Amino acid sequence: MNDRERAEAQRQIGQRLESLRRAGLDRIPRPPEIAIESPPRRRESEVQVQVQEPATIAPRPIVERPRPVTPTIATPPPSVSPPSAPVRAASLFGEPELNGPEVPEAERPALLAALADQVALCTKCPLLASTRTQTVFGEGSSSARLMFIGEAPGAEEDRTGRPFVGKAGILLTDMITKGMGLAREDVYIANMVKSRPPDNRNPEPAEISNCLPYLEQQIAIIRPQFLCFLGKVAAGTLLETALPMNRLRGRWHTYRGIPAMATWHPAYLLRNPAAKKETWEDLQMLMKRMGIKPPERKKP
Repeated sequence: MNDRERAEAQRQIGQRLESLRRAGLDRIPRPPEIAIESPPRRRESEVQVQVQEPATIAPRPIVERPRPVTPTIATPPPSVSPPSAPVRAASLFGEPELNGPEVPEAERPALLAALADQVALCTKCPLLASTRTQTVFGEGSSSARLMFIGEAPGAEEDRTGRPFVGKAGILLTDMITKGMGLAREDVYIANMVKSRPPDNRNPEPAEISNCLPYLEQQIAIIRPQFLCFLGKVAAGTLLETALPMNRLRGRWHTYRGIPAMATWHPAYLLRNPAAKKETWEDLQMLMKRMGIKPPERKKP
């Protein structure tokens, strides 16, 4: 091997060693020794005749040292939070139930009056604010055990500023007085939306979202023991469900920890008198839970 070949071999070996070093190999283990038998002696004549070839040195096998294996520590899977409950639209209360202190009865009328003044100036829904005659806040006892909740005021309610005073309101009053034996002044009556939608259409989701906090404050101030939702819009919105009315009525629900009953809207009963029987069954369930004895019906 001449000087040029030797230099090239050294360069290649150097590159190989540098490559191994970068790969993390800092030493080359010595291979196991292999016993090599000495070749038999040859006669001197054979030695003289045989042409000596340059010995080819086989490169020593390079055994890569295994890199240290870092023990793998099993990482626990990330905890999966249970799906959260549906968020109520624009709720002013962070807790799912009304767990705060009750408002003293003597302070409730003033708080409701202040809230009614706030509602009267509300313009969150520009269309409703521009078409209404006045807002319809609600009325009844500020210490009522039972609260009725409808969807929105109608034409007569918009004119008078009182909830449920039209034909449907007269029927609701009969349900309260004749059916349950209570005075209208003993309960509290309100709607989810405080302004009349044009042409008595159902309130839009954004309108409900804007107005719902006012209703929630009414409930928090009055703290009724029972709720009665009148109609699919009110029941479906407050119970956050798309179930039809015939699946919602006839059984108990809970709204913010308050037992709630859903029944047909009085306006629906005016169009479908046959549903009055089911509404009477719902009222009987409500009275039984409230501990109210229904009034005796006069025999004809």
